[in-house]
Amino acid sequence: HARHLLESSDLPVDRIAAEVGFATGASLRQHLQAAIGVSPQAYRRTFQKAR
Repeated sequence: HARHLLESSDLPVDRIAAEVGFATGASLRQHLQAAIGVSPQAYRRTFQKAR
């Protein structure tokens, strides 16, 4: 769900983290880095749909 929000919204990472159940934005950042090897910002730049 976090990846979908990164792709489809401009919500701050801290807000996305709260929406999907992470305690902090740092937790989401660490999880995404461990899971797919990129930061949320890098993921968003790569996969965010053009508006």
